[in-house]
Amino acid sequence: MEVFMKRIVSIMFLLALIGVFTMASTEIPAVDANLPENLETATFGLGCFWGSEAVFGGISGVYRTSVGYAGGTKVNPSYYSLGDHTEVVQIQFDSSVISYEGLLEIFWLSHNPYVNYKVQYMSLILYHSEQQKETAEMFVDSKENETGRKAATEVSRITEFYRAEDYHLKFYLQKDKEILNDLLRYYEDIFALNDSTVAARLNSLLAGKGDRDLMKNEYESYGLQDRALEKVRKMLY
Repeated sequence: MEVFMKRIVSIMFLLALIGVFTMASTEIPAVDANLPENLETATFGLGCFWGSEAVFGGISGVYRTSVGYAGGTKVNPSYYSLGDHTEVVQIQFDSSVISYEGLLEIFWLSHNPYVNYKVQYMSLILYHSEQQKETAEMFVDSKENETGRKAATEVSRITEFYRAEDYHLKFYLQKDKEILNDLLRYYEDIFALNDSTVAARLNSLLAGKGDRDLMKNEYESYGLQDRALEKVRKMLY
């Protein structure tokens, strides 16, 4: 009986230990676990959304990015059946760190807003509130007055955002399977990475974009294992 009880205790201890390690492996990275409350949303079209997402993902004050289709009327568009929609990046940001006007400056500098591209890649600001609308219209007017040129940028209200297919999301991160798979230990699939600041940062870094100083301060909290962490460190230094 005593031997039996010792075996039971040993099994229970082992199960508890496994539970601790399992819990540790699913605990999300510190950067993702400490997001500010009351994030605001912004949506922009500035050409191919692969690069657009990478531009914004590495900026201080931006915490989540996603790519998709918006601005048109077609229901449930897809990449090969886009209808009248535009490729856009949708951003969640903390306005106490970066203002909406600050995002507009990055938007403006990251493409040519004076060129009339086809609808898929057009220059587009989709506002989420009357305040964003007023800020965007004043911003475009000021740029036109500064340059004496008429901008091709359209300012419209957001109606529906359709998330893009999985192979478009965090495009540059998906190309590095080692870092991607390391991060996916915490998330069930590629779509869940839309909620990850770490994924947004790494996607930006792997595209050769973003604020290096910001990521140097953060990267040790990205939850990466040694090999992936060392790869990121070498990219930053």
